[in-house]
Amino acid sequence: MTTVTAVGLAVLDFVFGVDTGPERGRKVFASSLTEAGGGPAATAAVTVAALGGTARFVGRIGDDTVGDRIVEDFAGWHVDTGRLRRIPGVPSPLSSVVVEPDGERTIVNYTDPRLHAPTDIVTADDLRGADVVLADLRWPTGGLSALAAAAELGLPSIVDFDETPEQGLVEALETPTHIVFSAPALAALSNTGDPTAGLESINRRTDAWVAVTLGSRGVLWIDDGVVVHTPAYDVNTVDTLGAGDVFHGAFALGLGEGRPIREIVQRAAATAALKCERFGGRAGIPTLAEVETFMKEYAR
Repeated sequence: MTTVTAVGLAVLDFVFGVDTGPERGRKVFASSLTEAGGGPAATAAVTVAALGGTARFVGRIGDDTVGDRIVEDFAGWHVDTGRLRRIPGVPSPLSSVVVEPDGERTIVNYTDPRLHAPTDIVTADDLRGADVVLADLRWPTGGLSALAAAAELGLPSIVDFDETPEQGLVEALETPTHIVFSAPALAALSNTGDPTAGLESINRRTDAWVAVTLGSRGVLWIDDGVVVHTPAYDVNTVDTLGAGDVFHGAFALGLGEGRPIREIVQRAAATAALKCERFGGRAGIPTLAEVETFMKEYAR
């Protein structure tokens, strides 16, 4: 069974469904509420487990009741948290998420800066037994050190590049074998709002395989110097929370399984699309059987 070790941020999300978007200075009454785990690398790890892989998570959370709920949620998805750090006296990351009727989400997150300790690194010992490593940049020291350790072990590694890092930009571009950008992160880093031009620009700066996720516009990625477009699946979008993280988890699993890159991207896109049809962030992650059925039916 393929093992993916994900390194980065773990959060507890409170997801509010609303009938109309909130206006500044006004009260909004939610029509639904779901509590679920969140965080880029954390949700990617859960996706790996949901799709039948072995998932491990490495990160830093507080030694508090919110942290307890984060760990409980991981356990419910059968994610190994043996390398998770619990930090006394520091609150765990927490988010309030508002999801509007069209599925668009707005997130307010608090992550205590003390959880980004620059002295706590991820080592090769943390990654032993993994087939592939996935890192977000929300815990910069952890993510960057995990990429370095993966290179030391000769493992494929993926960066969930969802923001322009204030530190370690060179390592974030040069160390991983694969980089998947969000559209805003690519635009900020390449200084262009054209994702094709931006991807081509970044491709000249790194030896890694590069891609950018564009939501309902699909995925752009570079194959032997040529930009390839994988269209998005046409679904009834209810909640986009975590869709990119789900894509990264499915992508990492496919990479570890040794699938062809075109198939990896397509399966990851299908997994993310199915998640968008369901409310509640991580609660909407599909199983492997659901993804395979969806892809077969969609192909017809």
